[in-house]
Amino acid sequence: MNSKADVIAMSTERAPYPQSKSRWFGSVKRERLKLVFAFYSPDGNEIAMPIASMSAYLKRDFPWVDVVNEPILILRDENKYSPENYAKLIQAHDADVIAFSVMSPHWYPMEPYFAELKALLPELPIVIGGYQAMLSQQQTIENPNVDYICTGDGEYAIGNVVQHLKGSKDGPADGLWEKLRDGEVYETEAHQIGDLAALPFPDYDVFAKADGFKDVNSSIFGPKGKLVLPVMTGRGCPYRCTYCCNTPILEGWKTKKTFLRKYDPQDMVDELIRLRDKYGVGYFEFWDELFLSNLKFVRAFFELYKEQIRLPFSINSRVEVMNEEFCKSAAEAGCHTIWFGIESGDEEYRAKMLGRKMTNAQVIAAAENCKKAGINRLTFNIVGAPLETAENMRKTLELNKTIAPEHFFFFPYIPLRGTPLYNIAKEEGLLLENKKNMHYLSAANDRQFTLNMKECPELLTAHDYDEICREMLAFQEANNRLTYSDEETGETAPVTVEDKSFSLVEDAEPAAVQPAEPAPALEPQIDVSVQEFVPPAVALTPAAKPSLLDSVKGLFRS
Repeated sequence: MNSKADVIAMSTERAPYPQSKSRWFGSVKRERLKLVFAFYSPDGNEIAMPIASMSAYLKRDFPWVDVVNEPILILRDENKYSPENYAKLIQAHDADVIAFSVMSPHWYPMEPYFAELKALLPELPIVIGGYQAMLSQQQTIENPNVDYICTGDGEYAIGNVVQHLKGSKDGPADGLWEKLRDGEVYETEAHQIGDLAALPFPDYDVFAKADGFKDVNSSIFGPKGKLVLPVMTGRGCPYRCTYCCNTPILEGWKTKKTFLRKYDPQDMVDELIRLRDKYGVGYFEFWDELFLSNLKFVRAFFELYKEQIRLPFSINSRVEVMNEEFCKSAAEAGCHTIWFGIESGDEEYRAKMLGRKMTNAQVIAAAENCKKAGINRLTFNIVGAPLETAENMRKTLELNKTIAPEHFFFFPYIPLRGTPLYNIAKEEGLLLENKKNMHYLSAANDRQFTLNMKECPELLTAHDYDEICREMLAFQEANNRLTYSDEETGETAPVTVEDKSFSLVEDAEPAAVQPAEPAPALEPQIDVSVQEFVPPAVALTPAAKPSLLDSVKGLFRS
């Protein structure tokens, strides 16, 4: 295959599907097909909502498919989950296909796994979905060990994959790109599912072990000793933050009115009751990109939750909607913690560079409204973003000191391909070609604070970045006081976050610089402060036009 994948059809007007050139069509001859789902977990979490939803869909509509979940849990056992041993683990499953849900920061760490799987199991097709495939289509399909990529919603697409492998449905696996025998790629259009009611609620049994959920790490922030279950009331976010994957997702969504999707409030509550009673759930974490994206839903849902569920929970929100009424209603329903993004303490930088237009006064008022209502505050903050100054970073710390949240969390900026902020970093030549293993957590456990882009000494030196990050770490360790009460004993326990995902590896400089690939079309990404790394192919030659850096050098210093 060439360094750039050959494409024989566009999603809009595609050529007839060359079924005879498919390596995998009709390749599964046995009656039942076995599919293994997998994802990479550097922080210890063992729940992946996309897999839960696809598993539920397969179990409902394709009962002849046996679904297995085999995540790469490197914190559990680094040796067991090495690429070589993981391939042997999959071999023991005797699977017909393996499907990975991949976040872009995990792409490079996962490539050795694909290579080992193909070396040991050359007849096992590998499917890649998740934000990596959605944002970085060419990079993903060009991997020599990848056979299919899913560039949109995955439920119907994974159903098409299993039918394609069985040969029970002629034509391509709709919703995916397939690499054919001759290395060419056949594209079909990405799926955008606008009606969540057409899908079953997520399947949590796929994550259970022999002892149920007793040994499943389902939460990073939730209380220990209780089963914390992540849930989602819908999909989509209406905001256009420059660093977030939801921005290109929204831009590429064909029918904008279906982008913000919610379950019916009573249906959602009925499902939570079922989960509570079946698994013994003690705490729910709502993983919606934005819990309050539909005010009518929230009002109805809070009332039903308060009457019928009566369990503590956490949500993602934004300061713009966190007025006294909202916080009071949330607290009455059982809200224990609200997670919200501040991202930068400098209003001007936050608005112009990050697309977050709230004022510091709004941030402080929202945090105070939470406090008055008795809700814990967990703030997300981004550091080391493009064209950020040392003064910008210090203002982020100062604003958090003013708020004094119960949990302060800061993330290194990770460039996400397709986002406006990525494009700024690219235009400024700030992207690094050789940095392959990145994370999106705070690096606090590692005491290593390294910029994820090239240094701009005029704005922020590597030394200043490290120094201010250490100040943030000191504040984090001295002031984090998020606790959970045990109703049976009356005791409280502090929350701890184990972050072992930090790994920065720089390859040797390449012998020759290859031409840069064109920027891909805008495609879906990820959630609030959770970002993704999309590795640039090469360093960019400075543009002839005036640099954006020149025009903003002094803009955010005040």
